[in-house]
Amino acid sequence: MATPDVLQTASTMSDDFTVCKLCQETFTRPKVLQCLHTFCYNCLNSYISESSKSTNQNNFSCPSCDLEMELPVLAADGHYADNLRDDQFMTTLVELKKALKDDKACDICQRREENVPAENWCSDCNDTLCESCSKVHLHVKVTSSHSVMPLDEMRKMPLETIMRKKSKVNCDRHGESITLFCVDCKDPLCVQCMAVSHRRCENVITVSDAVTSQTDIDSIMATLKNLQMSLDSVDGLSVLEKQLEASIDTSRQEITYLSNSLCAKIRDQEQFLLKQLEHKAADAKKVLKERTEPRKAQMKTAKSASQRLGNLLKYGSDVEVLMAFNQVKKQIDDYNMQIGDTNPNKLQVKVEFTPEEASLTYLDEMKSLGELKIDTGADDGISSWGVTCTALEDIIVTDCMNKRIQKFSKLGELADHIQLDDEPRDITTCGNGTDVAVPLIGRLIIFISTRKSLVLIRKTKTERQYDGISYSSSESYLVATCMRERCVDVIQLDGEVLRSFSNDGNGDLLFDRPRYVAASVDGTIVVSDIGMHAVKCIDKNGYSLYTYTGHNDLKTPQGVCVDKIGNIFVADNSNDRVQLLTSHGAFQRFVLVKDSGLERPCAIMISGSNRLIIVQNDGMVKVYSYC
Repeated sequence: MATPDVLQTASTMSDDFTVCKLCQETFTRPKVLQCLHTFCYNCLNSYISESSKSTNQNNFSCPSCDLEMELPVLAADGHYADNLRDDQFMTTLVELKKALKDDKACDICQRREENVPAENWCSDCNDTLCESCSKVHLHVKVTSSHSVMPLDEMRKMPLETIMRKKSKVNCDRHGESITLFCVDCKDPLCVQCMAVSHRRCENVITVSDAVTSQTDIDSIMATLKNLQMSLDSVDGLSVLEKQLEASIDTSRQEITYLSNSLCAKIRDQEQFLLKQLEHKAADAKKVLKERTEPRKAQMKTAKSASQRLGNLLKYGSDVEVLMAFNQVKKQIDDYNMQIGDTNPNKLQVKVEFTPEEASLTYLDEMKSLGELKIDTGADDGISSWGVTCTALEDIIVTDCMNKRIQKFSKLGELADHIQLDDEPRDITTCGNGTDVAVPLIGRLIIFISTRKSLVLIRKTKTERQYDGISYSSSESYLVATCMRERCVDVIQLDGEVLRSFSNDGNGDLLFDRPRYVAASVDGTIVVSDIGMHAVKCIDKNGYSLYTYTGHNDLKTPQGVCVDKIGNIFVADNSNDRVQLLTSHGAFQRFVLVKDSGLERPCAIMISGSNRLIIVQNDGMVKVYSYC
């Protein structure tokens, strides 16, 4: 709602406030999207039709904020907005804007095709009325209780005062006035909603009581205010964009530096070896010269003797041939004595290069200089998944983004699912081994039976908003983490807090951002802290036993679980691996790594039959047999 300092009086109401961003006209049949942006009925139909044709997908994005939304269920082509919620607040503003015009005619008379100046306005019907219609309106039994105000007085009043007078809002589904509020489901209700859809809810109060308490409203407003302040403190999103660009430049420089450094070392070795080659080549040429020079002189002599003997054989006498023969034979004998073996292969001199074995290994194994990942900062690692395994070996997965819980058989087949009104954060098996407990956004824990189909059993209101949850079978209570308040609570199944752990004996904080939790058989509590990049273990009285920061460093550790003998499994999310620890927090080994096909593990569970169940950030559920 606009505040008086923005819109001082109803007559000076801002035009932009009631103008559709698509058609730039005053709203006609305004419809509100999930992101709370409002558009005209026809504008949305046209926009969604074009969007669905261009993308050929069952979703569309908000024209203002680009939030992705699914197409309305059962909506006919070209009539998508029929299944979207009417913006009654904006409808009232638009009608009020029309009513405050100086020349506004009576709406009732206009429907009879008569033009009579309006004098009053009915805030329940959103109709302007002439004096005659006003008298009739206030005396008809159906409308006698309506609030009718003079238009002249309204034009002098602040917008806030006028809007507050309109206290009646009708239910979209049943058309009755909304007078109730379900605290469990966070839904405003009419009487029929209460009777049909919320008859099992335990905490239903009047709208006035809900607004008066304002507990959750104040919390949401404080969160929004802090968010706005955080954005304002960094000059909006521009600084974040600059930080991203700076990180991209830094990564580019590091890649170039690493590559250039490696190349520089290789070039240095290249120059060193080439200089060595020059010296070795000179020595080899000297050796070859020493071997071949004597042979060159003898070759000249042998060539001359061969020609002499050939001529004598052709033209000389027998005596002259014999005399030359003896002389040539003597020269050959002397040559053999001086030179020895005349095999040319034994005269070879070569320079050979033998590379270092490490260089050949690096050349063979080197696949890349490194790896690039997107670091999303503080929000990185806050996964949208939870997983548990029932006594019947069914796998139950919570999907925060789609507000649902899914049940898979032990063979991996989807058996059932249940849609929720709020986001689930984590899940744990409790009680008889087939019931599960799920913390929801809105300070609720719901209990669901999984034996056959997924059936909601009950809801429990809690003091805090919990994120991770685990059931202690030895103590029959729940252990839950709260990132907002940096604590771990031990709570009963009815939501009562038995103990809360946030500080150690010295008053220092135990946790920064505790996410997932596992209750061990010996009563100890294992917590993954994505703020500290560590796994912390405390005893049942809250005393710190150890802090594990990882073998080769943990990064945004997520799911933790404990097997029957106390071994601890940790989903090392940003390192794409699962680590195994002893019950005392000592590293044993990597159970799974990225080469085994694992990518960004978040929720993790070890079943009674030693099956390791992992849900990745992308929602992929993987089951491994663990020995």
